Amino acid sequence: MNPKANGQVQREWGWLIAAYLFLGGVGSGAYTIAAINGFMGKEMEAATQVGLWIGFPALAVGSLCLLADLGSPVRAVRAGMKVGTSWIARGFWIILAFMGLSLLHLVLFLEGCFRLTPAGAALVGVVSALGMLCAVGTMAYTGLLLGAAKGIPFWRSGVVPVLFAASALATGHFTMLLGTLAFAGSPATALALPVLGIEAAVLVVLEVLAIVLYLQSAYRLPDARESAERVLEGRAFVLGYFVLGLGVPLVIALWLGFGAAGAEPEPLFTWATVGGLLGLMGGLVLRLAVLQAGALPTWHLAGFEFRRCARVREPKPEIGLLPPAEAPPNR
Repeated sequence: MNPKANGQVQREWGWLIAAYLFLGGVGSGAYTIAAINGFMGKEMEAATQVGLWIGFPALAVGSLCLLADLGSPVRAVRAGMKVGTSWIARGFWIILAFMGLSLLHLVLFLEGCFRLTPAGAALVGVVSALGMLCAVGTMAYTGLLLGAAKGIPFWRSGVVPVLFAASALATGHFTMLLGTLAFAGSPATALALPVLGIEAAVLVVLEVLAIVLYLQSAYRLPDARESAERVLEGRAFVLGYFVLGLGVPLVIALWLGFGAAGAEPEPLFTWATVGGLLGLMGGLVLRLAVLQAGALPTWHLAGFEFRRCARVREPKPEIGLLPPAEAPPNR
């Protein structure tokens, strides 16, 4: 029996949620790396500024994707009302706090507060620490949100927040790298590329370890094994994520970090751009694959298989997903 044919695979969360998870990871990851680089000296100043510019806009666009999936602003407001029992509500306030702190950090950075006085530098340090705390919460929340879906065994794993946090740091770093090359491409930027390359290599390795641990733990669980097999059998996932999204960026990052000394800036920028774009593609493929592989468990009783069917969401005109249906003609 094909689980895709009988509706066992979930259909509630689609590409809009995947885009939200991706952009949330990019924004929080870029901010975290930028805040860390802000303490590493003047040569990382351009990368820091680019990362700060990415954090708030990425979360804002991701939130719009989430709002579009909800279908109504009223539902978004209600999402933050039950903090004690709902991860959606907790995430609402975590993301709101992160967006505010990331915007404040950007303003302080642009004003040069960290250069003016010791008090200004201390203020930037406090905002950085609080911002990184909320950014880590945002990264982990994207995984905790999936884990809160009790009916999908493939998502109900403590490794999911770790995987999404590692992927968020990697994709955020790749976005920051691309922004640095696009808006601050210069010989000075080439001096920062070895540090950025080493950072990218470390983050990709962490993501490789996380995805291997996640798929291994899912395969050991009978209810989640089918979803893990579905992910690994997908050519788009193996090629788009493992090979192009992780393998190639890792090789490029290692070359930038350890083997590109003395190279001309132009080829460095070209290969760094290729690695960054492929790394971003891999992060999006990962989230789509995890969502699309989520399936209700198969029950095995008395030698028979019983497959539960996911109920397809019916768009409702009153929440804005579809235009109101025309009234039937009077007869």
